[in-house]
Amino acid sequence: MKNYNVTEIKNFITSAKSTLIAVPTLNVDSLGAALALGLALKKQGKEVKVFCPQKPDQNYQKLSGLELLVDNYSNSDLVVSLDYPIDQIEAVSYNDDGGHLNLVVKTKSGAAKVETNQIIINNNGSAADVCFMLGDEAPLGVSASMVNQGNWVLITPSQVNKTWAKATIFDPDAPFSEIFTFLLPMLGLNLDLDSGKDLLIGLRVATQSFSVNVSPETFEAGAICLRATQPVENMAAPAEAMPIENIEKSGNLLSGSSKPNPTPTA
Repeated sequence: MKNYNVTEIKNFITSAKSTLIAVPTLNVDSLGAALALGLALKKQGKEVKVFCPQKPDQNYQKLSGLELLVDNYSNSDLVVSLDYPIDQIEAVSYNDDGGHLNLVVKTKSGAAKVETNQIIINNNGSAADVCFMLGDEAPLGVSASMVNQGNWVLITPSQVNKTWAKATIFDPDAPFSEIFTFLLPMLGLNLDLDSGKDLLIGLRVATQSFSVNVSPETFEAGAICLRATQPVENMAAPAEAMPIENIEKSGNLLSGSSKPNPTPTA
């Protein structure tokens, strides 16, 4: 069982209403991991977008959560903040004044009026309250500038120092799907049938059906994901005791065959 330092990441998630997960390089492993995280966050009531500028083809159709994918993003929202006690505000509304938008802040009876120097306008905000980058941002090209704003969490197999990352998970010996299998429960996120399936598909493709680039933790991750995809009545035996040949028999999660899908080059 792996153990990552997730204290700061958990704090970001707890206070976030919106999340963005960026996938700079498209492959089954990275996209499966991103969608698993996105589905888990969505089930906690978060607004979720998975940003990948490359469009997945039919090789990705078995993954759950593809509806979360976007191929563009915007961080140009206008944010108007008030340096004013929120408990003294009664209501916020807007109206159309001849094609001009008016924002109306109504203060409570007896409260001081909002002064001009208490109004803060920002039109260069982050794409989301908390953002995840799976690997190096360079392949995003001009979109890589998204890391200049917001609370970014970097998940990487390379030991790099990114000044924009508020938190980093570094694991040089594991595919993204293995990392996220252990990471999601550490973050208090549920690994269910859909997210477990996505991670299992990613693991099988990244390791060529658990035949290359594997460690004891890789097999442990596979067992955890397989257990998450099983109906409750089929879970009498602990996942840790699940023979690896049973994991291989789960090839129907991909295409009805135990033969791994090739990693697409997009």
